[in-house]
Amino acid sequence: MSLTVLMNAGPWLSVPPPGYGGIENVIATLVPELRRLGVRVVLASVADSALPVDELVSVFPDGQFGALQRPYNQVCGVAQAHLAGVVRQLHARDDIDLVHDHVEAVGLATLTAMGPDAPPVLHTLHWDLAKHPALYGTLDGGNRVRVNGVSASQLARGPRALREHCVGHVHLSTPLAVGAD
Repeated sequence: MSLTVLMNAGPWLSVPPPGYGGIENVIATLVPELRRLGVRVVLASVADSALPVDELVSVFPDGQFGALQRPYNQVCGVAQAHLAGVVRQLHARDDIDLVHDHVEAVGLATLTAMGPDAPPVLHTLHWDLAKHPALYGTLDGGNRVRVNGVSASQLARGPRALREHCVGHVHLSTPLAVGAD
């Protein structure tokens, strides 16, 4: 039996990204290697993602990155709508062995709040850990939610509660998307 990972890319850009998209570019590099190793990958992204995967789940037809320039009250539900779709998938099926989440703050908060009946989670921290002190400083993922960082120095600056859930770091060293400079 093979391992099945739900790779949560988020609602902002397609995978691979049309230009520079840091998280989406990392995922576009990671997923083919996982599949080469026999891991079944369910990608949670936008519908126009073209990365070969075993299954694509989406809430939005295309990337919502442009919405980020709108006022907060018009955009605050975008990531939450995407995560609600991920949670629906996790409740409806029993074949997901691990969720690898890349959605800043709301991904970690939502997947932690699912409690012990949800699959294990690895949440990759792609950003400055000082941005969300109330979330990271009180994180309690139990034995189910773990985090990894993109550098040792990034993790060293994180609050103790976050570091207690850390499995280590993996340096970001992915090639830029085609056409990006």
